[in-house]
Amino acid sequence: MKDKRLFFRCFAKSLLVSLLLWGVAIGAMLWVNHQWSWEDIISQQYELPNAITQGTTSFSIPTPPEEGEIPDWEKDELSVMLTMNSCDTLKKYGGQFFVRVYDQEGERLGQSQMLAGRSAVYQPDGTTELRYLLFDPALTEEGQMAAARILNGYSDHSFWTGIGPDKIELTGWEEGEVIYVRTLTLHFGEERVVLADSDAQLFPDREAEHFQAIWLECYCALTGRGGPARRLEQYRDMVAQVDAVEAENPRWMYAYSTGTYTIYKGNGNADLREYGVHPVASNYCLPGDYLLAGLEPAALLTLAAAVALALFTAWLESRAIRRERAFVRGAAHELKTPLAVLRTHAEALREDIDPAKRGQYLDTVVAESDRMAALVGSLMDLARLERGGKVEREPLDLAALVENGAARLSLLAEEKNIELRTQLAPASMLGDRLRLEEVVDDLADNALRHCTPGGAVTIALAQKGRRITLTVDNDGPVIPQKHLDRLFEPFYRGDEGRSRADGGTGLGLAIVRAAVEAHGGRCWAVNRTGGVTFTVVLPGLQSET
Repeated sequence: MKDKRLFFRCFAKSLLVSLLLWGVAIGAMLWVNHQWSWEDIISQQYELPNAITQGTTSFSIPTPPEEGEIPDWEKDELSVMLTMNSCDTLKKYGGQFFVRVYDQEGERLGQSQMLAGRSAVYQPDGTTELRYLLFDPALTEEGQMAAARILNGYSDHSFWTGIGPDKIELTGWEEGEVIYVRTLTLHFGEERVVLADSDAQLFPDREAEHFQAIWLECYCALTGRGGPARRLEQYRDMVAQVDAVEAENPRWMYAYSTGTYTIYKGNGNADLREYGVHPVASNYCLPGDYLLAGLEPAALLTLAAAVALALFTAWLESRAIRRERAFVRGAAHELKTPLAVLRTHAEALREDIDPAKRGQYLDTVVAESDRMAALVGSLMDLARLERGGKVEREPLDLAALVENGAARLSLLAEEKNIELRTQLAPASMLGDRLRLEEVVDDLADNALRHCTPGGAVTIALAQKGRRITLTVDNDGPVIPQKHLDRLFEPFYRGDEGRSRADGGTGLGLAIVRAAVEAHGGRCWAVNRTGGVTFTVVLPGLQSET
């Protein structure tokens, strides 16, 4: 429970710092995105109106015949074309664009729609001809949003039936090149998708006709970021603002006829341009979060990275604090016993005790003092190694060094009825002789202390290329798996049976790891059947094999 509280305290601090840094990074990304996107936004909002006023559009704007008026279906065909050319304007920013075109007398010729399309429709003779599809006159706002939700489910708004059971069916009224759609159904095998369904009667004196198409392409202003409901509201606002500009400037055509070129501004971003080949009104909207366009994946990924970093930092910090606390507790515990013995014997020496016992008490005081000195020395060695203290580098014959270490312990092995074996191959490296002798002695001594009487301790040394492997294996009880990874921590005793009564300060394996890592190596322990193996890997000089 205490460890969990410690971790969550560390995590709270780390998360706060990480979120602050994340916020600064996102702010910088938004600023950079604004610098990159604003020029593109300006270019998009003026591209189509400029093309219309200058007469450089990719589609033809209907002109009246010498006598009479322009047919309504030609105006509606223009509306579909305007929708096709403006539908994707600002869409990647979550915005929308609306455009309306006039003739020189101020009559509306067409405007972009909420939903339009084009299709290759079968003719009675089996051929196909291109038709423009107009949905807005028949669909209600609910129908428009329903169609937008369906189209949002497709990455591509083009549909091709090919050869097979798939088909595209629609009903409506055909006028010239335009079909006023009443219903439209897509058949994909067993799947049936109703894109448009209306009971509107646009031409009361005519029944709706049935058509079948091989190809369909849709353009919908209500698809994209923000969802159909919000985009429908934006579309309404844009149209209302353009209507207001017209209403507020009833004599705008007079300026056009007199050659005065003016742009009439309205509410929001709506304007009315009376100059050029054709007068044009346009409007655009950008949601408040348009600067996030394209940044959502980056924002989510960096937020996840910030949280992960906070978790990792909290884990490192809490682990370091736990290790520090365990180290302090272990050191205090190791010093507590000799200090208590020293105090007890010192107080006894102040009393009038039997002179025969005085020497015994003094020997105990000296022994405990030596024990504390050894502990303090080990602590200082460990501290120097862990803070990156330099180790001496000299050419070493590691086989001879290990052989000498085994010889020093041979008498102790004999006394404990343990067979001490060596399997040493030539190995050479640059290293600190005293530190490596300490590594060998500590590992061998640890193996002898925990080997069962009558068992064996095997020290093996091998080199392949630049890799030197030293293993110290002893027969005896295995170490529980949960303790293996912590054996090299200072003062850690996974098995209470391995107490200080067995000798040592509890720092031997910690010093082994620190010394090995200081030489650029690593070490670990594994269980085997009937024993434990400690392995040390060190970088050596290049060998012949």
